[in-house]
Amino acid sequence: MIYLSTFTISILCFSSMKHMMIMDNTFSLDKFSLILILLTLSSILLIMFSSQNMKEISKTIIPIFIILTLTFSVTNMISFYILFELVLIPTMILVMKSGKQPERLQASIYLMLYTITASLPLLANIIMMNYNQSFIMSFMYMYKLSMPLLFMLAFLAKMPMFFMHLWLPKAHVEAPLEGSMILAAILLKLGGYGLIRFIPLCIYKINKINHWIISISLIGAISTSLNCIRQKDLKSLIAYSSVAHMALVLLSMFTMNYIGLMGAIMMMIAHGLSSSALFLLTNDLYMKYHTRNISSFKGLIIMSPNITFWWFMFMAVNISAPPSINTISEIMIMSSIILWNMKSMIPIFIASIMTTSFSMMMFLNLSHNKNEMLPSNPTTMKTYSSLFIHIIPLIIVLFKMDLMIT
Repeated sequence: MIYLSTFTISILCFSSMKHMMIMDNTFSLDKFSLILILLTLSSILLIMFSSQNMKEISKTIIPIFIILTLTFSVTNMISFYILFELVLIPTMILVMKSGKQPERLQASIYLMLYTITASLPLLANIIMMNYNQSFIMSFMYMYKLSMPLLFMLAFLAKMPMFFMHLWLPKAHVEAPLEGSMILAAILLKLGGYGLIRFIPLCIYKINKINHWIISISLIGAISTSLNCIRQKDLKSLIAYSSVAHMALVLLSMFTMNYIGLMGAIMMMIAHGLSSSALFLLTNDLYMKYHTRNISSFKGLIIMSPNITFWWFMFMAVNISAPPSINTISEIMIMSSIILWNMKSMIPIFIASIMTTSFSMMMFLNLSHNKNEMLPSNPTTMKTYSSLFIHIIPLIIVLFKMDLMIT
């Protein structure tokens, strides 16, 4: 209950600071920064609450929390870049040191290579800007960037965009529970945060690349959803579903309208909480049966009706079923992409149907058919409490939508 009351206090603070902006030469808090800092705080509290070996994990989780909070509040571009890259070090240590399989070394190297290589052009461009590199000053000077893709490559790899996403499933599969939760909840949102901060600097050149990025994201959402249908590993399935959801966030951002931006922000928050809970559920099954193979699970509804209920709830949230903020965010994303180009209506509907298909398939494989599993220990009350706290904001925020869209 301490964690629940902390989250409630955070929400109340957010609503009271609704029209407030805190500014300084170094740090600045607007509404978007505050939302992501609150999401970081609540996710870290939930990870601490859900973890079985917090003493060991805290050496990397606490530095990640501090670096992320600073990243979301800093205004200077060089400082932002340093913090943006610095968070990779504790994340890589978390994946490499705490993972269970030998492949964790390959996964951590993939993570570093993809993100650092993509972010080098961003560093070069920031250094070449020959005045005070601040987000606020850049907007005031109306600085125009002639090569926007070089600026955005770091954020596209971090989200990740389709074709640059191969590091994510590997990192998720090899990471421990805490690593998967922090990756899904916060680290993928760094890419979206960076794009929202840098897009205004590239606004006059953005029309030359946005149709390419939207097209790749639409193809990526469909193909990763199809890939999810054939996945056998539960963690890998949820990781690929994260790529599909981030593709929707990316294409809605690049439609360059207000509905798309609000839909993208809401999808990031909704995905952060729901995907984190799905990884927690997967870890619960793994600790009981020592496998993540979907074909090994049958008749879970007979063995564990309580945990099956939570699988159903978060599967419904994952397919954007009401009442959750996923529903509103997906409606906004679809509206923005259809407003951008009517021809994109067919692929966005196919992507939505494919997402529903693999989520339904996952749930039906887990819960139905003849039960052949051995009896196991019951799920701990701590896990149930964590799942309950995960789902509260997904539903409650729906009743206070003006916090998000004003």
